[in-house]
Amino acid sequence: MAREVFASLQYSARKNGAEIRMASSHTVDMTGDDLASITQVIGTTAETVNFVDITGAPGEVVIKNLDATNYVELGGDSGLTVFKIKLLPGRFTVFQPSSATLYAKANTAEVRIQVLANEV
Repeated sequence: MAREVFASLQYSARKNGAEIRMASSHTVDMTGDDLASITQVIGTTAETVNFVDITGAPGEVVIKNLDATNYVELGGDSGLTVFKIKLLPGRFTVFQPSSATLYAKANTAEVRIQVLANEV
């Protein structure tokens, strides 16, 4: 099949009479067969994010911080120095990792994240 993955984004911000907007979408063909949808508890020491049966770098990943208080950091190495994404409580991110291994580390106390990923 073709065009198995669909993503869309609507973003806007407005303050003091200034406004920015963007709307975008894309579709992607999947060459693999595996999808992942899990929740994972992340502790205060860096650990790998679980992509279940997806081998190699996932095509796209959505991660949401389900915690109400603490943030979580994501990165390409256990020291979170290759790149770093900070997810505040309740926030999410969508990206395409360049590696099959992604690390996460909670701030102050463990947090639960939701992970969606697909193989392409």
